[in-house]
Amino acid sequence: MKKTPFIAAALAVAFAAPAFAADRHFECPAIKAGEEPAAVKDLRLSFGKEDPLNVPDALNAAVDRLRKDGANRTLVIDNLISAYCPVVAANSALTDQQKVARVQRFATIVVPLVYGLESAEEIILNVPLPPAVIDAVNEKARAVKISPEEWAAGAVERALGGK
Repeated sequence: MKKTPFIAAALAVAFAAPAFAADRHFECPAIKAGEEPAAVKDLRLSFGKEDPLNVPDALNAAVDRLRKDGANRTLVIDNLISAYCPVVAANSALTDQQKVARVQRFATIVVPLVYGLESAEEIILNVPLPPAVIDAVNEKARAVKISPEEWAAGAVERALGGK
């Protein structure tokens, strides 16, 4: 079973969230005037007021453009999140907590997209599970000395009859 970039995804999500504390308002990381990378500015303009999660072709095109420009994966993710954050910040229908959640969700989607599962052999399925189920998965994985992701993938394969 090929390992996927779960660690990178977890780190990106943990550090991608814009600054937010209970006593402050949602704000995107500050970029000094004139220092915004051209790629971020271009992406932000291409996103416009549309949420790129609602236009997957535009998001895929943005990833492809950044890759063609020679950006490494980390820089592609950083540029995408930097361009996306102002789109979320401008959405007055969302609370500050919803804005943070939206940026975190975006990060969980773009990290696997950017790290690109190089073929259609693997697809990351993002399924929310209750804490008790996660605890049980972790316990079962520890018992057989494999990662929780490997255990969950095996459980799904077994449930489908080994397909």
